[in-house]
Amino acid sequence: MFVTQPKIFISSTILDLPNERKAALKAIEKVGGLPVMSEFSMEAENKDSLTACLDRVINSDIYVLILGSRYGWQPNNEESITELEYNTALSKKIPIYVFNTLYEKEQLQANFETEVKSRFFIKTVNDAFELQDELEKSLKIEIEKKQNEYFNQTELVYSNLVKISFPEHVYRAELNIDKADIRQQMNDLGYQLPKRASLFEYVVASLKCNEIRFPSDWVLFGNSILSFHDLQDPTLPLSVIIDSGTAECFLCEDIYNASLEGMSAFKYLLKKCVETKLHKLKIKWFKDEGMFAFIPNAKDEKDRWMSRSISWSKTNKKATRKVVDIKFNLKNKEEIFNMRCLAFRTRFELFDDTWYIAIKPEWLFLWQDLRVCNMAFKNIQWLKKTERNMHVFNHFNFILRFLQPNDTESLFSDQQDYKFLKLGSIEKFDFAPIVVDNVWVNLEALEGRKKLTDTTGNVDLFGL
Repeated sequence: MFVTQPKIFISSTILDLPNERKAALKAIEKVGGLPVMSEFSMEAENKDSLTACLDRVINSDIYVLILGSRYGWQPNNEESITELEYNTALSKKIPIYVFNTLYEKEQLQANFETEVKSRFFIKTVNDAFELQDELEKSLKIEIEKKQNEYFNQTELVYSNLVKISFPEHVYRAELNIDKADIRQQMNDLGYQLPKRASLFEYVVASLKCNEIRFPSDWVLFGNSILSFHDLQDPTLPLSVIIDSGTAECFLCEDIYNASLEGMSAFKYLLKKCVETKLHKLKIKWFKDEGMFAFIPNAKDEKDRWMSRSISWSKTNKKATRKVVDIKFNLKNKEEIFNMRCLAFRTRFELFDDTWYIAIKPEWLFLWQDLRVCNMAFKNIQWLKKTERNMHVFNHFNFILRFLQPNDTESLFSDQQDYKFLKLGSIEKFDFAPIVVDNVWVNLEALEGRKKLTDTTGNVDLFGL
């Protein structure tokens, strides 16, 4: 379906209708169409005339038949080329508009006219000037109708939003820690807290003093702890730093709807749950960069990190995604220069009482010691410049599948479910105006179109 410039095929004999065909050309130009006419717009081709003309009819958006006096050339001594063009448009269900002239017709042309009249209304014109006016009116109506049909259509748009689910209740309990005692214990252990240590640093230090290793899926909320863990359970390791008598159970909505501070604390709790979920999967949180990144998980015999790839499948397709790519020093091939890591940012949003996580794929370069490489800005800019939407969507699709243990247990055998946070499928919206793929694809140069094919881990993107 055309969007902006329809291809309009003018079908008629040529020698006896030069003025009419010029009038048709002017009408097409006025409505912004692309004329398909042998004498004006068809270039030489390595095929016979009949095939060339019929191919052009098939690829046209509108077919216009002008009936003159002559029946015209009969390539196979049967139908004329004009009638063959008409039959082709008819079989391909291309919109057909027919205009008749007052010229006296030979018998075969009269027979053809009768056949066309049995199917279509024929507009008779007195001269070329009237033909131009009437054709312009008809084309405007057809183009507006098609464009209205087109713009009233919608198509699915795949967002980077994913529905999430979490427990219905959350627990809150007041802290019960002695800062002076914690500072002294840390000194005894050979550690020194900052002079102006934050409350969070005191809580972490208290857990350390009590030799407690506990997931980081809890947050401070005022002078209390907020967590999906049952803080009323006396066997919970966190019970050593809270006043158990103050532990209460709340509906989650009572926390995040109560105030802006409550909403902020709850979003931070969700983020800490993601951090905990990803820690065992060798996906690290980089605070200063504000993103998660896959990190290497194996070394070679020379104690060097190795590239990391993850095999996965969806439907009947299989693919391998390289999430950590080792880059060696150009001068010393034995020495690792840096590592390119697939990364992503997350954000939590509440829309119409439904919670979503937004996932945005990124790239991060690390040194051998897993510190962020501060020399890779241009590399990242180049990667983003060369990637197209489908590449980014492929990254997103892979990351999402990796975070969905309930759906992907068979894909990622090393992953166990995290009970406090589950991710659903990609959120799709159907209110966006349709965009025909070949319209925007053809805006790319030929070399650029090759980049629209993702050969690395392209797994059934839209069968979601």
